[in-house]
Amino acid sequence: MPEIKKICTITGKEFSISEQEQELRKKFGVELPDIHPYERLRYLFSFENYYSLYARKCDLCQKDFVSVHDTDVDFPVYCMNCWYSDKWTPPQLDLDLDRSFFEQMEILSKTAPRLGQLAADPMENSDYSNACGSLKNCYMIFNANYCENCYYSVSINNDKDSIDLNLSDKNELSYECLLCNGCYQVFWSEFLENCRDCYFLYDCVDCHNCALSTGLRHKANIFLNEQLTKEEYDSKIKDLKSGNYQTVKKYKKQFEVLKKDYKKKFILGVKNEDVLGNMIYNSKKIENSFLVHDSESCVNSSNVRNAKDCLDIASFGVISNESCYSCCAIGLQVMNLKFCTCCFSGAHDLEYCIQNISSHDCFGCIGGTKNEYKILNKQYSEEDYKATIIKVKEKMQERGEYNQPQPQSLNPFAYNESIANMIMPLTREEAEKLGYKWKEKKIPEVPQDKIYQPKDSISDENWEDIKGKFVICEKSKRPFKIIEQEFNFYKKYNIPLPRIHPEVRMLDRYPSDLLFNLHDAKCSNCQENLQTSMPESDEVLCEKCYQEAVY
Repeated sequence: MPEIKKICTITGKEFSISEQEQELRKKFGVELPDIHPYERLRYLFSFENYYSLYARKCDLCQKDFVSVHDTDVDFPVYCMNCWYSDKWTPPQLDLDLDRSFFEQMEILSKTAPRLGQLAADPMENSDYSNACGSLKNCYMIFNANYCENCYYSVSINNDKDSIDLNLSDKNELSYECLLCNGCYQVFWSEFLENCRDCYFLYDCVDCHNCALSTGLRHKANIFLNEQLTKEEYDSKIKDLKSGNYQTVKKYKKQFEVLKKDYKKKFILGVKNEDVLGNMIYNSKKIENSFLVHDSESCVNSSNVRNAKDCLDIASFGVISNESCYSCCAIGLQVMNLKFCTCCFSGAHDLEYCIQNISSHDCFGCIGGTKNEYKILNKQYSEEDYKATIIKVKEKMQERGEYNQPQPQSLNPFAYNESIANMIMPLTREEAEKLGYKWKEKKIPEVPQDKIYQPKDSISDENWEDIKGKFVICEKSKRPFKIIEQEFNFYKKYNIPLPRIHPEVRMLDRYPSDLLFNLHDAKCSNCQENLQTSMPESDEVLCEKCYQEAVY
């Protein structure tokens, strides 16, 4: 089966449909696409939000809680206790075969309650987090599990006493790290494994007491990739550990130059077989996919774990999907889902469903748990369900609706509220041109006497001076507070107070420049042909040359 070339109707860019993708499309019974795979993923990610949070009341119990839905949405929003309770019954709609099915879903969507926050107990003193489970004393962390005393982080697991982490697991007492695992007291670093007491490291393994270096393996007392004695190293990093804002800013700029000049492996990942994309681990037969763990036979997918036979999936870290197509935010033992959003916990054989949990054999349903044989939330017998679904699909095909993704009219989020804006950032003009909504985030006015200007050195800061006051973000001009636990961490480790809003920091840290940019390249050493998503201006190495360089 030869590869097929097509031109994207949105971007005008050429894209390929591989033999593996064609086989999966046959399996799912869907036609060849006219839209580039990255635009398809963008569309899916626009339906998921977990970091834009709003204070509101639950529309059932009237208690205050933190929700991903603002107060201006046109549907009820329930807290977790109410949504999972037996205090309400999902509204239903009688099917009208003579009317657009998507129009009927839109009508249902205005009355069906939505779950305002996703969290799995135990959640101890961690109310201001979302898409999380088993947290203790955490604040503003997202897509996280089994963490304690962590703040302003996304996609982390088993971390402790850390701030500003992205895509990092099993770290402790660390700050401003990306894709770092098993580290202790590591600061301003990226792509590390099992390092401790390090600053500004990139792509290093099993190192301690190292700073401003790249590509290290099993090293100690290294500064600017130069071996030093312990005394020499300690002398070199005195300035770095001074807690002075301008000094850290200088080293950050130097670190960016070091990263740029470093010859990188063409793909980030280990223990793979026949994979194409980036940040892929312990997987095989993966194509044009990113942030993949322990998966097999997946194409055009991102942020998946333990997935198999999936196409066009944007799960964002949720585990165990099998035989799913064009879905977002699904996982936890799900199977045979098409065009679904936020369906998980054993769900199977669903199409066009939203927040349908632990359910099976449903079509166009919104909200509820343990549903079966329902269309537009209305109950059918198994026999009637199967007969009616055939008619529904026939009518949808006549109208050009079937096998098309959910329309944006069913999307409750603006683009800049969604995960899409974190991994595929757009300006307002760009987003609206592509048909996405945009939410103008109002900048609260802060009285002048409540504004705090951080000092140059953390040693000059006192909690009583900053308590209850706001720092104005240098980038977004949005005010933000520094919480006491955060302040104590900065004081303990001589880290200057941040000048950037936590949400802006999180977005800046996300490695969007390493994703969704697969292109042809050559190994800068041996000239082997490669496909990589590293920035086109960076030099990359094939596997063999990379191993020779770092070992």
